[in-house]
Amino acid sequence: MAPKKKQSPSKGSAFNGSASGAGRKGRAVQVKQPKPWGLILTFSGVGVVALGLIAAAVFVVWDRSQPPEGVTDFYGEYGSYQEAQQAIDDGDVTAEDLKNPWVMQQNHVDADEAWDGTPPTYEIAPPAGGNHLSQWQTCTGSVYAGAIVDGNAVHSLEHGAVWLTYDPALVDGDGIEQLTGLIEGRDYSFMSPYPEQGKAVSVQAWGVQYQTDDLNDPKIEEFLNFYVQNGDNLAEMNATCEGGVTTTAEEAAAAAQQQGGGMDPSQMSEEELAEMMEQMEGQSGSGE
Repeated sequence: MAPKKKQSPSKGSAFNGSASGAGRKGRAVQVKQPKPWGLILTFSGVGVVALGLIAAAVFVVWDRSQPPEGVTDFYGEYGSYQEAQQAIDDGDVTAEDLKNPWVMQQNHVDADEAWDGTPPTYEIAPPAGGNHLSQWQTCTGSVYAGAIVDGNAVHSLEHGAVWLTYDPALVDGDGIEQLTGLIEGRDYSFMSPYPEQGKAVSVQAWGVQYQTDDLNDPKIEEFLNFYVQNGDNLAEMNATCEGGVTTTAEEAAAAAQQQGGGMDPSQMSEEELAEMMEQMEGQSGSGE
């Protein structure tokens, strides 16, 4: 039997082995870094909160662009004064064809030479628009202790004011104080009692009205927020609430009687009325 030959190593085996070893020695060891879950969760939470705040803000803006529910709109198929006026300008309808033509009637009845001194009357009470007197009622967050002249109040609505009225038979002193807090300090608003209106509270702007028996009804303030100087519902642009009359209906009637049928006090300026009242007080003090 022939002796076995020694097998010499293959030519490449030593090379391959050393190359493989060299390769293993030169390869960088990669250490897996843990994910920063704390930061990820933190930023995710911040993102969710931010999205929530944005959504809430969008809702508030959208919600404030809508009138409160339950408002009586006297424009018929048109949503506002501006829409009705645009339809009239386009020839789609005439003011007389509207469901309530008075929403587009803005004449000063006392400017007519044929005017006999009779104050304007209205289809609804309290009124929410229509022909009126040439002097507006001061409406700079004004609170009147007595009823005021409708024709002056309607002129204020034309200027973009909101008139809050209450039935004195249904609202006591605490209720009056509560309602006063909604008006005082709020420009383009005013408040007065309106006997026999039949509802505890009524708020009206030009062409719209909301009534309730609940003094805590949030829609009272929502109505004020929405309709004070509402651009879509302004019957007269850039009109002031300052410098109007400040008399109540009773004071106006007394002054007219004192004057013996002279100038209508409801048409007098604040300065003229103050002068008249001063003269009346002077006459009363002197026994005349």
